Amino acid sequence: MDKSRLEVIPYLSFSGDCEQALEVYIRAFGGEVIYISRWSEENCESPEQAGKVMHAEFRIGCTRMSGGDSFEKKGPNTNIKLMVHMGSTEEAENAISALLEGGGEVLWPLRPHPAPDDAGCGSGTRDPFGYTWIITCPNPEYKEDK
Repeated sequence: MDKSRLEVIPYLSFSGDCEQALEVYIRAFGGEVIYISRWSEENCESPEQAGKVMHAEFRIGCTRMSGGDSFEKKGPNTNIKLMVHMGSTEEAENAISALLEGGGEVLWPLRPHPAPDDAGCGSGTRDPFGYTWIITCPNPEYKEDK
């Protein structure tokens, strides 16, 4: 195995709303859904799984991600946070707005990072599916000669 080509792919578990989450993420960040397979009545473990996403692969920017409806998740997942660097404050605010639709929550507003990282801004947003996104962008008020 060529370990220089090894790729870590985040896999997100959902409780029946994987497809809606992918729509939100693509709207927030751009990207594409590459593949979706669905649970059938023959292979699901419970009736509510039938027709839901068994496995999905999608791309946000150059990051490949996966997910599916596992029906195992209980409550928000606070053990992992997903960080996305946006090119401007406007792009960051648009992504945050998309993540808030349907019941997301701002954990901390978009604001400059403290020194020495004050060249950037960041915000924490929990999406309606329980995942926390750290959205960052350049700080438009940063002056290198402080």
